[in-house]
Amino acid sequence: MSSDSYQEKIIAFNGEVLYFRLTITRLTDGETDRTSELLFRRMAFKEITGRFETKSEGKASINRGTSNMEIMCCSTATDARTGMLVPCILLKQYKKKRSSFRYALLIVHSSNNLEPHMEFKLQYELKDNVTLLKGPTVLWSNEETVYFTSLKIGKVLSVPIQLPSVQLIGELQGKGIVILGARKCMAEEHGDAQSDQVVWGNEFVGYCLETEKTFNAAQFLPHAYSSVVTCMFIDTAEELDNQLMATVVAATTKNQLIWFEGGIPKDVCQLPFEGPQKIEKATTGREDGLFIVTFDCGYVCSVWKEGWKVASSWQGIQSLHIDDFVHCGTDQVLLLFETSNTEDIFKNYTVTDLFEITYSSNVEKCEDVNDDSAVQDNRLLTVQALEARLQSGLASLQELQQQLEVKDRVLSQSSMALTSLIQGKECALSKAEEEGLVSLWEEETCAEISNGEVLSVAKDLPEFVEKVWQRVVDDSWVVGVKLTESACLSLDDVSLSLLMDQDICTAPAVIQSQSNVLQFSKSPFSGSFPQCQTEPLAKKTRLASEKSGGDSGTSYIEKSCSEFHRSQTQTVTTVTDLSPLLAFSNLNCSVMLHATINTFHKGSLRAGLPVVFQCSRVSLNLEDISLGKYYPKLLNNSKLATEDASEDVFALIAVSRKWSFQIHSHNHTLGDLNEWLLGQMQCQRVGVNPDYLLLNNQGASGVILFNWKIKSAFEGTLHIKCSNQAILLKCLHSLSGILPPSCEIKYLKLGRKKDLADSLASALEKELLMLRDSISSLVNKTDTDFTMRVRTENLRPTSTASSLDAKAQLQHYREEFALDQELSSLGMSSEVDGGVCKQVIKNLSAVQIDVDRVAWELCKSYSLFMDP
Repeated sequence: MSSDSYQEKIIAFNGEVLYFRLTITRLTDGETDRTSELLFRRMAFKEITGRFETKSEGKASINRGTSNMEIMCCSTATDARTGMLVPCILLKQYKKKRSSFRYALLIVHSSNNLEPHMEFKLQYELKDNVTLLKGPTVLWSNEETVYFTSLKIGKVLSVPIQLPSVQLIGELQGKGIVILGARKCMAEEHGDAQSDQVVWGNEFVGYCLETEKTFNAAQFLPHAYSSVVTCMFIDTAEELDNQLMATVVAATTKNQLIWFEGGIPKDVCQLPFEGPQKIEKATTGREDGLFIVTFDCGYVCSVWKEGWKVASSWQGIQSLHIDDFVHCGTDQVLLLFETSNTEDIFKNYTVTDLFEITYSSNVEKCEDVNDDSAVQDNRLLTVQALEARLQSGLASLQELQQQLEVKDRVLSQSSMALTSLIQGKECALSKAEEEGLVSLWEEETCAEISNGEVLSVAKDLPEFVEKVWQRVVDDSWVVGVKLTESACLSLDDVSLSLLMDQDICTAPAVIQSQSNVLQFSKSPFSGSFPQCQTEPLAKKTRLASEKSGGDSGTSYIEKSCSEFHRSQTQTVTTVTDLSPLLAFSNLNCSVMLHATINTFHKGSLRAGLPVVFQCSRVSLNLEDISLGKYYPKLLNNSKLATEDASEDVFALIAVSRKWSFQIHSHNHTLGDLNEWLLGQMQCQRVGVNPDYLLLNNQGASGVILFNWKIKSAFEGTLHIKCSNQAILLKCLHSLSGILPPSCEIKYLKLGRKKDLADSLASALEKELLMLRDSISSLVNKTDTDFTMRVRTENLRPTSTASSLDAKAQLQHYREEFALDQELSSLGMSSEVDGGVCKQVIKNLSAVQIDVDRVAWELCKSYSLFMDP
């Protein structure tokens, strides 16, 4: 008679779940012979059924004899032979006496095959502190020493430093595998008796496995926290000026979750449970995601990165996994709850991102939200947002009804005016302001402004301008205005214009230029931000905008906008050709700022009111240009990290175009293109933003900015900003030489305002030509003229009226009049073929749909925070 025992493990991999079940069967009672069988399944989540379904499975007989077998751990690691991420499973084999232990590392391939990767023996038993990293490399700690081994090493080695407490064993970009831990500090090892290590008696140190060097880990955690931290997670780490800047999340023995930046604590969150063991990050669909903290005894909680508050907590968790299970592009959390049903581990589970996605096999067992006050605040804010959305929808419906009434009234008055005009009568029309109408012509708006409506705008508005600067880049003159933070909440549709002094030029004083708005944050290349409002406000007529009263959700929207734009400023640039301006020895211009008052402006001015005021004056002369006074200094020294360097970057962006290319490789890893850019292309890192590389080997006209964003080991996006397409083609040609032959490069359309405006102009031109050609094809004027001429020659009398008597002359005039009537009727009743007319209407409708689509995209892209 045989008896079975089993062990189960689960890992998440590529949006799927890998389920392992090790079954140990004792062949005969009282005997030691046993057989071990490993069953593994690939399971995928189906949204339709809300269940995990098996895609494929396999099994293998692992051992047959007297040894016991256990699953030590399961994880994913990078295979150094292929560069691909593969699932790994570490098995432990031992005899009853437990005198020695044999460990075997297996790799699961996509073909459902198990590959024995390596084996090693130990005289002691490993506990749960085992980590699998790239190689794959197996690392563990035992008696204050960290050991590691891999197939390449071929033996077990130890780290040369003693670490009584190990907080992290993981991978760090640029350093490889690192080990971070705390150890007691000996006073004689440090000459400074006042150092943090000596004062606190502990020091936080790190060891790099590849370089075999020990380093001070104070840039991750202060030495004072080294003895109280139980686990940690490195969110970001980048090296600036040979100094590592890291953001770290750490859990302490006081049940606190602390956020560190550069080794300095910035924020703290009190955790709801005791004994934090592990910290993981999930990039969900809400803002920057959330951190998942695992505790003892099956407790789990999540903390929002935004706000640093506890979002949810769960109890009775058997295992937790993070991946994109529903294939939506963001992470979800899979929670497997403890169940008495030992045959089905997926009996009770929940898949959620705490935002829009939630699937649960048993909702009653899931404690989705706790009673924390912060969570209650989130509930209140959600209700307020929904109320604001409902009220905004009702207000939009009322405004639409009012606009329809105005439309009917205007059409009625127009019809009466047209009738009166035909009859020669006078008709009094109401003024446009009384009907809430706004002119579409810019001259009308300017006339209103000049009539005194916003003449006092400089006195009523707060100071929006922080600094005005100018640069000369190749053949372009760039003038920039840095706005203050209050401009984010008070101004929309911001642009600049340059006005020449009247004593210089008697012609129109406006200089033709192109204006753009750039976001200024930690990175001047940051993506576009949507205009901050919870719901798109309906287009208001002037009559509706004068109505009093407020919305109950307005204060909430203002507060949300204020928090969203905190520490955000914008720089507005205008670019013009320099060559036509060099004819003047000294050029003085006024910098005019154009904008529209935002609904969040708290001043006395109405929302939607256009304003314009002079924010500064700039001068330009040929001598300063020759001396290079306005030349971007960043092109001479890319390591500059000053405010002037940021302005140089803005100037380069203003005169450049942006191209984005998606690079995808099917069979080989792409590697890091930054090495190619820094090496073969001889690029340099930009000091104000090291994520971007500058190529400057052909002067200002040949400057290129690169940004390589890795999406996966096989895919990434290369962003390029330059103004010279010939140099761009050379760079792409060099890039194609280093990429694998099967690599695909796809150009991504950016949809910028300039490109959309050009597309709209082309579409309108195409529609106009289509309309002209259609009318010409429908009205066959040549055939009509030919018919009319033939009938005229055949029917018109040959005799003249002067050669006839009075009675004959009257008859002659009657015949000519009847002929003219017949020809007029013939010309007015020309018929068109119905099939041709239908085809023309079909083609014209298709062109008009393209025009409407481009116009809608341009309307959506017209925002204060749109990347130019």
